[in-house]
Amino acid sequence: MKYSVILKDLCTWLLLLLLMPTISINPAYAQQKVKWMKFEDAVAALEKEPRKIFVDIYADWCGWCKVLDRDTFSDTGVIRILNERYYPVKLDSESKATHNLGDRQISSPELAASLAMVKQGEGLGLPTMVIINENMQLNEMIQGFRKPDFMKERLLFFADNKHLKSTGKGTVKWMKFDDAVAASKKQPRKIFVDIYADWCGWCKVLDRDTFSDGAVAKILNEQYYPVKLDAESMEMQTYDNRRMSSAELSAILATGKSGEKYGLPTMVVLNENAVTLTRIQGAQKPDLMAPVLQFFGENHYLDKSWDAYAKEYFDNARSTNNNP
Repeated sequence: MKYSVILKDLCTWLLLLLLMPTISINPAYAQQKVKWMKFEDAVAALEKEPRKIFVDIYADWCGWCKVLDRDTFSDTGVIRILNERYYPVKLDSESKATHNLGDRQISSPELAASLAMVKQGEGLGLPTMVIINENMQLNEMIQGFRKPDFMKERLLFFADNKHLKSTGKGTVKWMKFDDAVAASKKQPRKIFVDIYADWCGWCKVLDRDTFSDGAVAKILNEQYYPVKLDAESMEMQTYDNRRMSSAELSAILATGKSGEKYGLPTMVVLNENAVTLTRIQGAQKPDLMAPVLQFFGENHYLDKSWDAYAKEYFDNARSTNNNP
């Protein structure tokens, strides 16, 4: 009787031992990776089954790109969303590879610069990620390393089309730069500068889709002195006790140096003393522009990081959407 019990326990132990490999590898996606595609293959797949395209623009020398791969694109939640809801693309910004897009052939550096909305060879920060919608229009640009929680939030936000929920129309009360600086001296507010050019297509998209948004216009009108600054105009402005053209001022605000090259559109947030707080590049959508403006306009940047504030903001937005 004693030995039969021991034998039974031994058989049970052996059975569990045999099952252990199955148990250890079983969670879905535990061994899976993002199914990266070529850009043209993602475009072709989109035509058959509409999904958004996610593009990770990188270079072999980019350390933060490697951290992004190691810490974020290895996360099971990020992997699942990218594989099931997007067509994920890896794009080497310095590769000699070419891409056939319709009747046009374009190099990887050209494609990367186009997606990041900069001229080829001009200030492409890495890593840069872009989300393109089903109509091949830019939805979002994400720059720099992002942690898995932030990435999952943004990916789901666009996959679920929450960015399409309109907040109504609004009109920004644009000012001249000198007038904004003078107004801030009398009644301190931050200054928001939109640097543009007449030939810049993405600047027009920004005007049409973002600055016309009710929430964005309300924040700019109530918390800032909003300025339109023509990057090619010779109109004279005063900055840092110097007289200079709008073109020279645009370069200084966009890069910190006179005469430096930069991409358009570029937006700059200045504090109440006209000191630069941050620069925003590209045609950002209203759902991202609004929290960024509030982050600085309401002085959240003084006591918390952008990542912490963004998580709170989007958690609240999601709760509001789920509980009308």
